[in-house]
Amino acid sequence: MASLKILGSLLLTIFVIGKCSAMSGDISNFLEGVVNAHAFSTEQKLEIQNLKNSKNGRVRLQQDCRPLSRFVNQPSGIYAIKPKNSSPLLVYCDMETENGGWILVQRVVKGGTISFQKTWSEYEKTFGDINSNYWLGNSYVHNITQQERYEVKFVIEHGKNAVNIKFDSFNVEGSENNYKLRLGAPVNIHNVSDYHRELLQNDNMMFSTQDKDNDGNLDGNCAVSYGGGWWFNNCTSVIVNSQLIRWESICSDCDSVSILIRPTTQNCVTNLKTPK
Repeated sequence: MASLKILGSLLLTIFVIGKCSAMSGDISNFLEGVVNAHAFSTEQKLEIQNLKNSKNGRVRLQQDCRPLSRFVNQPSGIYAIKPKNSSPLLVYCDMETENGGWILVQRVVKGGTISFQKTWSEYEKTFGDINSNYWLGNSYVHNITQQERYEVKFVIEHGKNAVNIKFDSFNVEGSENNYKLRLGAPVNIHNVSDYHRELLQNDNMMFSTQDKDNDGNLDGNCAVSYGGGWWFNNCTSVIVNSQLIRWESICSDCDSVSILIRPTTQNCVTNLKTPK
């Protein structure tokens, strides 16, 4: 009975329109307006961290994960955010790595059961499972990275080793430019590694999928050959959205790869208040 009362209280939550939000209504209606809510299970929706009641009866809707990391004891997990000029999204926020505030863009795990061999329209939206193979969606990543300057970290795991590869900016252009990738400089510019150089081959490349070939390869479609969409440059040595994960100078059959982004500045806050 107590759990039913808690659920009822959540469903009766009233959102106050804030500086960065155009949403109002109860949580149930709010989730109907979240454009990628379909990609999350019922159990995951019940665990959306910033839609739970705080001790002050307030929750916060941010433009991304970074401002949330300012608050003490914010756990990693699923959060609702509201990017500028975009509908609300559900994203996974890593609140532990390097002071937190990272949005998970992609995760691929060796042996994962969710295929990355998707169509162009499927890659525009969220698919997969955040606990296994997962893609946030090109259209959503574009909207997020237009707000501020974002840094990016690629985390490659192989056996007991984990390699972090960072660039000082990460931007995905819009659909009119086929979601072209724009990378900034390697963070440790005085010691640029082969790891960085390999990925820089993909810089300024348009996205390719099995049904939309933008890879510059005259002999075929790299997305078909390697089993997943990516910013291919003539089937280069970094291929992560595939059943075979490859970052050539690190591992030719890696265990996992994740892409994390966060802004280099703090974004604004939307306060949402629940009635007593």
